[in-house]
Amino acid sequence: MKSNYLLYVFAFSIFVRLEAQIIFTDVTVTANLSFNAETVESIAWGDYDNDGDQDIFFSTNGLNKLMRNDGNDIFTDVGIASGLTHSFPTTGCVFGDFDNDGNLDLFIVSVDGINPDLLYKNLGSASGFSFQSILGSQSGITDNITRKRGVSLLDYNRDGLLDIYVNSSKNDFLYKNLGNFQFQNVSSIVGINETNLEIGVVPTDINNDGWIDIFTGNRSSVQNKLYLNDGTGNFAEISNSAGIDAVGLGMGVISFDYDNDLDMDLYWTTWPHAPDTTPLPPFQPNAFYQNQGNLTFLNKTVETGTEDTSGWGISCNVGDIDNDRFEDFFVSNGFDPSSTQSILFKNINGTAFQDITNSVFGDITWDARGVAFADYDNDGDQDIILTGGPGVDTKLWRNDSTISNNWVTLNLEGTINIISGLNSNINAIGARVEVTAGGLTTVKEVSGGAGRGSFNSLPLEFGLGSSTSIDNVKVRWPDGNFEVFTNININQINQIKEGEGTLSLGDFSQDETINIFPNPFMNKFNINISGISSIRKIKIYNALGQVIFEDNYPKNNKTEIELNNNYKGLLILVLELTDRNFVRKLIKY
Repeated sequence: MKSNYLLYVFAFSIFVRLEAQIIFTDVTVTANLSFNAETVESIAWGDYDNDGDQDIFFSTNGLNKLMRNDGNDIFTDVGIASGLTHSFPTTGCVFGDFDNDGNLDLFIVSVDGINPDLLYKNLGSASGFSFQSILGSQSGITDNITRKRGVSLLDYNRDGLLDIYVNSSKNDFLYKNLGNFQFQNVSSIVGINETNLEIGVVPTDINNDGWIDIFTGNRSSVQNKLYLNDGTGNFAEISNSAGIDAVGLGMGVISFDYDNDLDMDLYWTTWPHAPDTTPLPPFQPNAFYQNQGNLTFLNKTVETGTEDTSGWGISCNVGDIDNDRFEDFFVSNGFDPSSTQSILFKNINGTAFQDITNSVFGDITWDARGVAFADYDNDGDQDIILTGGPGVDTKLWRNDSTISNNWVTLNLEGTINIISGLNSNINAIGARVEVTAGGLTTVKEVSGGAGRGSFNSLPLEFGLGSSTSIDNVKVRWPDGNFEVFTNININQINQIKEGEGTLSLGDFSQDETINIFPNPFMNKFNINISGISSIRKIKIYNALGQVIFEDNYPKNNKTEIELNNNYKGLLILVLELTDRNFVRKLIKY
C-alpha cells in the first residue's frame, strides 16, 4: 500500500511540475486589444497582408475590427482604413482565399436576421491590402432574413475552390464556389437538409477517404448532425448509425485526434435546458466522441473528464499548448450569470483531460464568447485569444511556457498539380498532414473553421515532444493527391508547396498490390487490380496534366487499356479509391 502511495505522489509531482511550466501572459492591454465597450462574438486569425505573422479579425455587435499584427505584441486597428466599414451585428467569421490569388479574403455572417452576410475581396499589395465589398447581387449570397452564427470553409467537391457552410436559424446554407466570387446555395441539392437551429460547424474527414464531411452543433434539443460525403460531393446524414446520440443544446464543435490513433474525434459544447420548458435536467454535459475508424463513435465524455456540466458552453477550439504531441483544447463559457468559468483542458497522454484553468489563468468567470489559437509571435507555441460579451474584455494570452519540447510549423500551399491535373485550393484547407518523428506519427487537418464561427490560424504547428528530428511529413492535399516531404527542419516554420514533394503510393498494405505489364508499353498495357477493392475510377494523365483516359467503376480484375495515339513519354496512372488514391508512372514509347 505504501509503495502505491509513493508511486501516486511521484506521478502527481511530475504533473504539477509540468503544469507549473505552462505559462500564459495576459498581453491584452499592451497589444491594444482591450475591447469592453462592445460585444465581440467571434475571431479569425489570418495573415491578410502576407507579412508572415497572424492578424486578427473580430466580429462584433457594431463596427467590425481588423487588427494588424505589427510585432512586439502590438496590434493596430486598420478596419476602416482597409474598407471594412459595415456596422451591424455579426458573428462567425473566416479568412479564405476564394479566388486563389494568394490573398486572404473575408466572409462574415450576420446575426440579426435583417442585414446580409458580408463577403470581402482582398485587393492585395497594390492596394495596401484593402478590401472590396462584394454585394449579394453579384455573389449570389443574398439571404438577409435568417439569423446566422457559425461558418466554415471547405472544398466539398474537390474542384480547387473554397466553398462556404453557414449555420442558420432555418435551413443551413452550403454555398458552392462558382469562381469569380460567385456562389450558389446547393444545400438541398447535395443532401444538407438541416432545418433546426444550427450554431456551430466543423468540416472534417471522419473516415479518411479524402472527402470532407460536415459536423454541426444543433441548439434545437435534437441530435447534432454528422453528414458523410459520399465521394461525389453529395452528403448523407449518418448520426444515428455512427452512434452520435447525445442530445443537448449544441453550440461549439471541434474535430481533432485527441488519442493519436490517426483519425478525427468530435467534441461539442452545450447550453443548459430551461427546466420550466423541458423535462430534461437544467444542465446537459458537453459530449466527446471517439472515432472508432469504421464510421462509428463511442461516447468518451465521462471517461475523458470533459463533461463540464455547469458551464454555458459557447465555443471551443484546439491547440497543443505544450508541444507534447497531444492536442489540448479550450471551452468558452458565458452568456448567463449562472455559468461557471471557461476551461482549458490539458490532454493527459491521449487518455483523459485535466482542467488546468485556475493554475494557468486564475479565475476567468465572465461572459466569454469566441476562442481561437495561433502562434501570433512565431516563437513555436500556441497563443490563445478569447472574446467577451457586453462589458467584458477580449483577452489575448501569450504562451510563455518554459517546457523544452520541440515543434515544427508547416505553412501549406496548394496548387494545380501538373502530374494529376487536379486542383487544390491555395490555402490547402482540408489537407490532411501526418508528421512522423521518432517513429511516432501525429495527424492534423488544415481547418476551415470550428467552434462557433471562430478560425484558428492556417499554418499547422505540430508538437514534437523530445524528438530531435522529423522522419517525414506526409500530405494528402485537398485534391486527393499524396506527397511525402523529407528534410524538414524542427523548431522553425517550413513552407510546404504541393508538387515539390515525392509522390506517394498512398496507404496500401503489402497484400494490396497492383501489377502493370508491360511497362514501358507501346499502345496497350494490362492492369491487374485483383488485390484492391472499391476502385471508383481509373484515370491516365499526360505530362501536361491532361486526362487522356478515364474509366468509371471498372468491373474486371484484369483490365486492358489501349492508347492509340502519337504521344510518347511519361504518363501518370491514378486509381481513385473510396479512401485514397494510388499513383503509378507509366512510359509509352
